[in-house]
Amino acid sequence: VRARAVAVATGAYGLQGLTPLLKNRVFPVLSNSIVTRPLTDEELQATNFLTHQAITDTRTLRFYYRLLPDRRVQIGSRSAISGAAAHQEHHYRLLVDGLARKFPALKGIRIDHSWWGWVDVSHDMMPRVVQPDPAQSIYYALGYGGNGVSFSAHAGRRMAERVAGLRGPEIELPIYDSALPFPRQGEWTAPFRRLGQSMLYRWYWLRDEIL
Repeated sequence: VRARAVAVATGAYGLQGLTPLLKNRVFPVLSNSIVTRPLTDEELQATNFLTHQAITDTRTLRFYYRLLPDRRVQIGSRSAISGAAAHQEHHYRLLVDGLARKFPALKGIRIDHSWWGWVDVSHDMMPRVVQPDPAQSIYYALGYGGNGVSFSAHAGRRMAERVAGLRGPEIELPIYDSALPFPRQGEWTAPFRRLGQSMLYRWYWLRDEIL
């Protein structure tokens, strides 16, 4: 395939092998979500939802949830460290139990949908829409950290403008002029990130739930 320019918008999937410009610059993290059956009038009153906007709690290992337009509740949080463990029951139970803790009236409610997938987390928790190397016609919009649905439409428009050679004053921000960073500890730490993630998850759980 020959192209004048290449725009990478793959999220957390297939990054390492695409170009050296992306090696170890995004950390894929698994996220889980479940969706309930539609709520009854009584359940809706008991849960006291006042908005359809997404809500998150203040934990480090946070839960995020919202009331969908068809009166279902979606709740999501972290999942497994590796994709091979993502299907394990306790990751699903984490969300079911979390839903019951936040909304006791929904304890035991039927779950109609459940899924998991990778999200692209940058090492400074900021997205980038950038041409990282002026000598190469390669662009990427990555590092959403789980906020991709709300940001991706904007990012796609800005990346298209960059590919077309357009640059307005509205993109005079660091996320449009700096590449995704390496791990703060250095690139040599990249193979050990999953071990570090596992240890951090344990510490964050202790801090969120016990300390």
